[in-house]
Formats: sequence, structure tokens, C-alpha cells
Amino acid sequence: MPEGVVPLTDRPAPPAARPARRVRPWPVLLTLLGVFAAAAVEPHLPGAADYIRSLGIVPSWALWAGATLGIAAVLASAARSVTHGAARTAVLVLSWTASVLLLWAAVGIVFDGFRAFFWVTGIPAGDFATVDWPGFLTRAVAFAATALLARSTLAFQRRSGTGCDRCGLLPGDREKSSPWLGYAAFGLAFVYPAVKYYWWAGGGIGRPDDYPEGFPVMETMLLVGGGVLSLALVSSWGLIYPSWVPFLARRKVPRLLLVACGWGLSAALLLQGLIPVFAAVNHLLGGPELPFDAGSANSWVILAVYGGWSLFGAALLGATRDYQRRTRAVCTLCGS
Repeated sequence: MPEGVVPLTDRPAPPAARPARRVRPWPVLLTLLGVFAAAAVEPHLPGAADYIRSLGIVPSWALWAGATLGIAAVLASAARSVTHGAARTAVLVLSWTASVLLLWAAVGIVFDGFRAFFWVTGIPAGDFATVDWPGFLTRAVAFAATALLARSTLAFQRRSGTGCDRCGLLPGDREKSSPWLGYAAFGLAFVYPAVKYYWWAGGGIGRPDDYPEGFPVMETMLLVGGGVLSLALVSSWGLIYPSWVPFLARRKVPRLLLVACGWGLSAALLLQGLIPVFAAVNHLLGGPELPFDAGSANSWVILAVYGGWSLFGAALLGATRDYQRRTRAVCTLCGS
């Protein structure tokens, strides 16, 4: 057997699960109310720099509609009469629609994070060191609401489904595995860096006029980190550190480390990758023209880069969920 690979029979057994706690609606409701508050005070706060809304990506109504539908969904999911049938389906549709709208409103928060990094560190970045602090606040609250509402929706979906009342799994669910998701994420991790390597090597298709000549360091870090994470989620060394890892060889990999990294990177990739999709939807709904010409070299680069991010994020998200299911604690109610 190759060095560093742990046989399936030697993998550590998952621990017994603690009693499940019901997801309380109050944190979600308070965060959704915080969305209203942030949206209301944003126009009155100093330091605004409109580098997101001017692109026509997010309609003004998305934030308000997402928060309103979210509150309705959370309140409805707390009722005992909506745990089955058409009522359950309606609540799930309402909840996921609200989550998508809130995610739409949070688009641009990754740009905010990078701009804040350059602003704090003082690294020369020109206009990219300018931060829209009021908008950043609103997008941060919207993203927090998206995460909490999605978690609450998944909990409702689990406890109202046909699986175990505690863990939501059906017999045999733990053994189901989709390793192709991790391998697909690994392959998709190369798409964006490949474009930057092409430009660095002198390629001119879709290349910006002001593109720097330096080696794409950040893109290489994303490639290495994202590729290693993708493979770890579907490999035995995502459970036990292989023998070639200094100081940690043969020790158990913290489950929370991979889960947190998987969810975090997936969210960032999807937030970035869905920007052209959201912009196109907004245009179809009567919004401004798209900031690129269809069929141009620039549009093909946008399709490759942002499409690669979207697919990478979706595949990584699926691999993370699969890893969570396979490594979760054994349910004390059903034994799954």
C-alpha cells in the first residue's frame, strides 16, 4: 500500500453523537432584523465608495425582499403543522429563495475583504485600497443572515424529512460517497490560475492593458491550497495525517478544520463566481447593460474565470457536505 495511505479498516470510528439541540430561531431573526437596520442606515453613513452597485449587479429590492421572506420562513418553520406535505415544501421554497436573495445582496463582500486588507496593511494597491465601509457593513450582515438562514433551513429540512429525527440520515447514507466531487474540485482549481499563468507568459487574449508582469503568487496559493483541500476531503489523509507531514504524521486531522475551510472557500468562490450570473439576471429584470460585450475576448475570459470559480465552489461545497456526512458522529438514536 502506498506510503501515507490509511486502509479503510484502520480508520478511526466516529465518536458517539451528543444529543441534538434544536436550532433556535432567535439568532436568525435578530440577524435578519439587522439586515433591515443596516440597509436603513447605510445611506446616512460616511465613507461610501460605490464600486459594487454601479456595476448593476444587485437590484435595490433584493436585500429587503430576502430579509422579509427570511423572517416569514423562519416563523413558519417553527410551526408544528408545516413539517410534512405541501406546507413543508412551501417553507423550504420560501427559505431557499430568501437565502439566494440574501446571497445576491452580499455579492461583493470578497472584494470588500481584499480592499480592507490593502487598506489596513498599507500595501500599495491604488483604488483597490479604497473601501466602501457602509456597503461593506450591509453586505457583511447580509452574508451572516445567509449563512444562519441556510443552516436553519437545513436543520428544518433534516428534522422534517423521512430520515432519523435526530441526525436526518437514512440507513446506509453514511456509506454513500461521491469522491468525484473532490476530484472535480481539484481539476477546477486550475482554471483561474491557468488564465493568470497564460497572461504572465505573454498571452494576449483578453489580457487587460494594465496587467502587471509579476508572477501570479496569490493565484498559485489558491491553486495549492484549494487543490490540497479538495483532495483531502475525499482521501484517507483527510482523516489521518500521512507520514510525510512533519510533526503531525499519523495523527488525526481535526474534522472542524476541513469543514470550516471547505465551507469558507466554497462561499468565497460562489460569491465571486456568481457575479456575472446575478448581473445577467438583474439585466433581464430591467437592470443596466452588462459591463462586457457578448462574444468578445473579454467575455470569454470572464466566462472562464467566473465560471471556473462557480463550478469550483459548487464542487467543493458538495465534497465538503459529503465529508461531513461520512465523518459525523454516530447518532445515538438510530446508530447511523
